[in-house]
Amino acid sequence: MQAVTFPTHNPVLLSDISKPAVRNIPIQAKGTLYLPKDHGGRRPAVILLQGLGGVLQAREGTYGPWLAERGYAVLVVDSFATRNAAKREHTLRAISITEAMILADAFAGLRYLSDHPAIDPDRIHVAGFSYGGMVTILAAYEQIRRAYAADGHRFAGHISYYGASVPRLDDPTATGAPVLMMLGGLDRNVMVERSHQIADDLRRGGAPVEIVVFENAYHQWDADDVQRKFVLLSLHNCRMRVDRDNHVRDEGLGLRYRSRLSRALLLARQTNMSGYHILRCDETLRRSNEMLLAFLGDSGAVAVPAFDGLVAEPAA
Repeated sequence: MQAVTFPTHNPVLLSDISKPAVRNIPIQAKGTLYLPKDHGGRRPAVILLQGLGGVLQAREGTYGPWLAERGYAVLVVDSFATRNAAKREHTLRAISITEAMILADAFAGLRYLSDHPAIDPDRIHVAGFSYGGMVTILAAYEQIRRAYAADGHRFAGHISYYGASVPRLDDPTATGAPVLMMLGGLDRNVMVERSHQIADDLRRGGAPVEIVVFENAYHQWDADDVQRKFVLLSLHNCRMRVDRDNHVRDEGLGLRYRSRLSRALLLARQTNMSGYHILRCDETLRRSNEMLLAFLGDSGAVAVPAFDGLVAEPAA
């Protein structure tokens, strides 16, 4: 395990990445890199994108070494620490650290790993949790990849854990990489019906998509909340559209994100206070781990060892 930095950018809105004022002023992203002990040949890799709860020992800090033991390099990207927001409250992070910034970090991580001598640039996957899961799905669309990786880099596969079901794209054209979406049936932060619509969009765009709903699981089944925890603000009813120029608009009002402030106001309009619950579930975690390993194997990674029932351990 080692702390690493790599150049990224700081767009506020999705369309900002095309502006010279953004592209010409790089900042340094922060992350943690886990490498497998066996360095024989170039290894496949997974980039992990955090949720609004930040980098958690029981989640990113456990998946990293767990996957490294199975032959994968893992880069945990910390978009909040990169922008001095690691100590901000949950809601303030959603306002100040945008999906455009996390996308920039994801593709910056892809470029960084592609240049690493121990990693196969054609077998780099991206996985994300909640907010990061939403970004992971956005990265599967060709227009997003083209905007954020004009150099041609693309992910080998996309894995979303309980990703927010907020944006749909007018143009569903996908990169063609496979997608795995895993959701909790009791998760009131995600609209399962809309997630199926997003999956269908990607299928129409040319991506093979598998969507799995664990009926008895709440949000964040892989963290360390062993008693049900209530979170006040829910994104369940948030619906945004992304046009072909990467402008985001409110589906109901048709109003477009034009600044950090308008983005915050339009999100606030659709966010509700019905809240949602977080609860760890070892059985769901066992099953999602199994699906993760199967997906990575199916996506062109090295053969993985037989699943041994290991689940992430709760943080001390």
